[in-house]
Amino acid sequence: MKELQKYSTKNSCAMLNRRTCLAMSTAVLANATASCADFGFPKHFIGANTAIDGYGIFAAIDLLRDLGFRTIEIQNLVGDPEPIPGKFPGLRWEQTDEEFQDRIKNALSDFELITTHLPYQGLEYFAPAGELARVGVETMERSLEATAKLGAKIGVLHPKPGPGMSVAETWPFMIRRIRQWGDIARAGGFRLALETGYPTSVDEFVRLVHEVDHDCVGAALDVGHQGRFEKLVRKVEPKDRGTAEGIKAYNDLNLELIDRLGAKLIHLHVHDIEPDTWREHKPLIYGFIDYERLIQRLRETMYAGVLVFEIGGSSAEMPRFLKDGKRKLERFI
Repeated sequence: MKELQKYSTKNSCAMLNRRTCLAMSTAVLANATASCADFGFPKHFIGANTAIDGYGIFAAIDLLRDLGFRTIEIQNLVGDPEPIPGKFPGLRWEQTDEEFQDRIKNALSDFELITTHLPYQGLEYFAPAGELARVGVETMERSLEATAKLGAKIGVLHPKPGPGMSVAETWPFMIRRIRQWGDIARAGGFRLALETGYPTSVDEFVRLVHEVDHDCVGAALDVGHQGRFEKLVRKVEPKDRGTAEGIKAYNDLNLELIDRLGAKLIHLHVHDIEPDTWREHKPLIYGFIDYERLIQRLRETMYAGVLVFEIGGSSAEMPRFLKDGKRKLERFI
């Protein structure tokens, strides 16, 4: 099987510049020489994404800037920049003209750090071959190119199963393509962060990140995805999710992932969880996620990434939710 290599020919290793990733690692290496007591997070440590229902992309960017965020994550790289009720704003870089590109770059210029969330819904980029694979891979690679054009330093990628495939069947396609996309990221001056959620085994997720073994590929811990992990499902029955024991078990797993991923942990998505249902991406109103413990563990491990809010709510509520969440997290840093 040719394994779709023709779709990545223009991004061959001959074009890559290893110095880009080495430069991005400077902060991590510097932190390694400091003691935990001396370690501090950057001023842009808390960010937010542009997934704001009914906003246009420029209105979402303006809101996050006005709320004082200095890290921003562009959420929808296959979306529409205009406000559409019930949808998150976005953009398709390859369909924009030079005037739009200059405008978006200018709008983002006040942020210290730009990241992107790569598309995943409805895309089968780990299908073995055929039309589904072609569309998925081409869409992913266009989004990687857009990430570089936007000047982003992190692109968040969802590992997911191939259509109708087991973890074992999907595994070689994930490893091969993620490594290829890591090469593209290196050439574009950014890193990929594989987001927690799949595989649903803690051991297999950690193994995936380490087995990819690429200097521009790490992990993104989403604090709300651990309810999918088999280890936690076996330990906490549905009726016990909102109990003190169930909440502690969930938070313990977040800390375990921080420890096991180590220096491969390069990004976090933050929000709150509804205790009895474990529904995620809630504003910080429940106190389910123990951010005091989590941020202390990040400090102890000298985490060199950022926290990015991924919360839901109506367009009218989102400014208040984001402002309140930012204030609450700032107490711990």
